[in-house]
Amino acid sequence: MSRIGALILAVCIVLPAWAGAQSVTKLADVERGLWAASHAGAVYYLDLPGENGSSALGSLIGIEVGYDLLDVLQIGLLAWGQSVGAPADYRGITDDDLDPRGARGDFQTMMFGAGLRWAPIRLADDNGIERTFFFLRAAGGATISRPRGILDEEGFFALAGLGVEYFTHLRHFSVGVEVDWLGLLGELGQAHAITLLPHLKYTF
Repeated sequence: MSRIGALILAVCIVLPAWAGAQSVTKLADVERGLWAASHAGAVYYLDLPGENGSSALGSLIGIEVGYDLLDVLQIGLLAWGQSVGAPADYRGITDDDLDPRGARGDFQTMMFGAGLRWAPIRLADDNGIERTFFFLRAAGGATISRPRGILDEEGFFALAGLGVEYFTHLRHFSVGVEVDWLGLLGELGQAHAITLLPHLKYTF
């Protein structure tokens, strides 16, 4: 066999193998699996319980770590914190035995819990890749509020809402925003709020 013939034979063997390896290692357009998200937004309480309990505005930030069970179904664990600027004379607990110091005004709450998101509506881009997901959200867990005496020191929260998430062409990153109802639930009262919560998410 001539050198040229041997070269042609080698190319015919190596080129298909190289092309096959390239097809196997093709990167996903949208990453799925384990993810972590940061949240930062606003919370507006419609009517605080207790004495002088008018509406109040605050900020809400936190992190969430989760996993994509399906492209349209996600579960996660969250740790969020809020700081609410209540009126200076606001007193959520009016029983002096429970609040001997008579704490009033602003309060902060930490929330620890779990959440579920389901995206029934999905939109594809010009290449047929589903990147825009409209989702429904539910979450709940435990709360710790400070300072003592304004709200229940320990209680629960519940959250439900809807939002939209866009998976960028930087395949690990997505951005989104959601509007939720948030309820703080305790033995001594309940507080209901509306949240506007953008997020930035990274999928590993």
